[in-house]
Amino acid sequence: MKKYLFIFDMGNVVVDSCSIFKDIINALGFKNITEEQKDDMRNIFEATTRGNITSMEMLKIVAERNGLPEPKENYSLKFFKPRMIPETVELISKIKNAGFRVVCGTNTIDVHYAYHMEHKEYDIFDKVYASQIMRQMKPDVTFWMAIKNAEKDYDYSEMFFFDDMEENVKAAASLGINAHLFTTAEDAADYIRKVAGIEI
Repeated sequence: MKKYLFIFDMGNVVVDSCSIFKDIINALGFKNITEEQKDDMRNIFEATTRGNITSMEMLKIVAERNGLPEPKENYSLKFFKPRMIPETVELISKIKNAGFRVVCGTNTIDVHYAYHMEHKEYDIFDKVYASQIMRQMKPDVTFWMAIKNAEKDYDYSEMFFFDDMEENVKAAASLGINAHLFTTAEDAADYIRKVAGIEI
């Protein structure tokens, strides 16, 4: 049997209801946030995603830079209420039952990773590759290079990658990975059938 490694993103692929940016800026006390402030926040959030600072440090830095009160609790955790997407969970189960290895390749932060671990939502995977632990994040190609270095039995051409962000899909595809923009589990299964000839 042909060997393949399947890599799934987490947010908006395996779980939904995980977009909490508006909740966080409201809790921090922003009234009218500018595009410049948003860009600055994205840069600070990226440092958190890379594991360079904690999520609480991130919130304190944002508050300090914008003259807002110091946060008393971690809003990144308070508002994080993800829900598993049953169709994707079922697809991953079918892929594993067919004898293939399935891992998670996710951009995440400390408290979100801990939440998924605590709620055993990563248990559907054989392994989790998380940005804040790897110190690599999508769409940097070094993210998939690190996975390949760990998954030594697979070439890029033997990998399938599903993500809801087009820039991440394009970056993975540039390495020769079978990368596909995730919309639904059914569409992902169709892509697997088309490219690998596997009936999932």
